[in-house]
Amino acid sequence: MTQTTTARTPATQAGPATGSFEYAIYVATRAEKLWDALTINELRRHWWRGHTVETDWKPGSPITGRFPDGSEEFRGRVVAAERPGRLAWEVDEVSWTDEFAEDGPSRLDFTLEPFNGLTRLTLRHRASPKMLALVGQGWPAVLSSLKSLLETGNPLPLDLVFGPERR
Repeated sequence: MTQTTTARTPATQAGPATGSFEYAIYVATRAEKLWDALTINELRRHWWRGHTVETDWKPGSPITGRFPDGSEEFRGRVVAAERPGRLAWEVDEVSWTDEFAEDGPSRLDFTLEPFNGLTRLTLRHRASPKMLALVGQGWPAVLSSLKSLLETGNPLPLDLVFGPERR
């Protein structure tokens, strides 16, 4: 896991300070199967406690995250969807709190690379320092749940990590 220091956005893009969180995990599966688990809600809801997304996975298309009860979690747009190697989206609005309203967009980039019979999944999440403090604790558990599901057929009990789902 790498957490980079906070940096200012370029002068041409006035806005809040941003930084990034990077995390890599090795999964004993093919990149195509890992891609499917990231993009198909029937698989996604198993490793992410019922959370889903609505999108057609075409660059420029809207993406809406949903809590298990169907309420909105976030809104944004797909940046890249290059099966099975790269998936990226930008979150423009976090819907469950106003805490991040002034923070500007955050961007998630997933890179899937074959590695000696495994797939290396690297996540880079660029966001405000406040958002990074939150996701830096959550992403390792969520991606470990994804890895567990693909390797054993069972996701991790994320309620033990995060407590019961609040939505």
